[in-house]
Amino acid sequence: MSIKEFFEKAREKNFSNIQITEKHTIDSSVEIINGEIESFEDYDNINYSIKSEYNGKTVKASSNYLEEEVLDTLIEKAIATDTNYEDEYLSGNRQIPKNTPLSFDISEEIKRCKKLDHLREEYSSITKLTCYYSETYTNTRIVSMEGVDISTDSHLCNFMVEAIAQKEDETTSFDDSILTTKKEEIPFEEFTRNVMEKVVLQSQKEKIETGKYEILLSSRVASRIISHLTDMLSASSIRNKVSCMENKIGKQVFHPSLTIIEDPRNKDMPGFRLFDDEGWETSKKTVVRNGIVESIFYNIKEAKIKNQKSTGNGYQGIGTRNMYVVPGEKNFKDLLESIKDGIYITDYMGASGTSINSNNGQISLQIFGFRIKDGKLVRGIEPSIMTTTIFELLSNIEEIGSDLKTYSLSTSSPSIQVKQISIAR
Repeated sequence: MSIKEFFEKAREKNFSNIQITEKHTIDSSVEIINGEIESFEDYDNINYSIKSEYNGKTVKASSNYLEEEVLDTLIEKAIATDTNYEDEYLSGNRQIPKNTPLSFDISEEIKRCKKLDHLREEYSSITKLTCYYSETYTNTRIVSMEGVDISTDSHLCNFMVEAIAQKEDETTSFDDSILTTKKEEIPFEEFTRNVMEKVVLQSQKEKIETGKYEILLSSRVASRIISHLTDMLSASSIRNKVSCMENKIGKQVFHPSLTIIEDPRNKDMPGFRLFDDEGWETSKKTVVRNGIVESIFYNIKEAKIKNQKSTGNGYQGIGTRNMYVVPGEKNFKDLLESIKDGIYITDYMGASGTSINSNNGQISLQIFGFRIKDGKLVRGIEPSIMTTTIFELLSNIEEIGSDLKTYSLSTSSPSIQVKQISIAR
């Protein structure tokens, strides 16, 4: 059944409004272990999320197809629902034509990934090399009974490498990834060699003494930490008084060198969106300017409560797309060489009570990485605990690197050099 036929049937059944989000995903991916294909997936899928109003009640459903039985299910939900919940629906004759779905072939990338296994000959301690490549096209289309028909799409390429090294009875792993819109810019061999060199170096671990250290956050770690600002600056978190940023808007909170932008309409970044999941238009905005917090993120629900306009951040609640730390001028090598004695943090995990707390800004993370001596990475470190706050961490910035990298649709960052942060073994 077409969307037009679905709407006609809905009118016959006395629905007062229906809005459909159609998500079309085309994906090809491969996992290659030691030069052999471990798995390959190739799919083309369309899924529908339906929001409808029936007898003054809003109900929702998800489906892989549009048929009359979906409408019957929505009616049953409305009858069984006690609360007269009213939602916002898009209106007006808004039109953004749907593009022709992109077609692509990853056979050349598979060949390149398989050839990377020859690098293992140079590193005798590496027992396993896993290369993962995927290419994904996604189109999000929102159509309503009121004449709205808008569409936005994206094309992503993801390359991930994990290497495992064996030293005596201990194994060490290291991984890294690239998320980009331009696969021709992926340096397959150089990137893989860098991961392999890191795992060999990390297998030579040392226990560090408890104290305060100058640290260098990798772009991946910095991105993950910065991503927590999304929840801290969510209008919902602030309204419910569960955000450490509640009284910080418009104030100098972080180091003056820190500026953070959200730019969903940047086509060169993986999080490109013309509108959010609720159909509200996205826009470029400054989140933090020279250390001063400027923005709060709203979806339609929170905007309605505060009599504001949505900021176009309605992604499964409130989220961001293409939020990034504005890069500095020094490259990664410059940052590294400026550190006489410090720690390069390449990954972390929140476990056994460690976390980033959006409510009070406390940070306690189990970190992994390397010891820095005289501007060089000399060996890996045993897992340690970094204890700080989001305010201390982002106020003690010394330098922001020029190496902006993207690891997710929501947030990206260059490497960030920070002084005097507590690390405990």
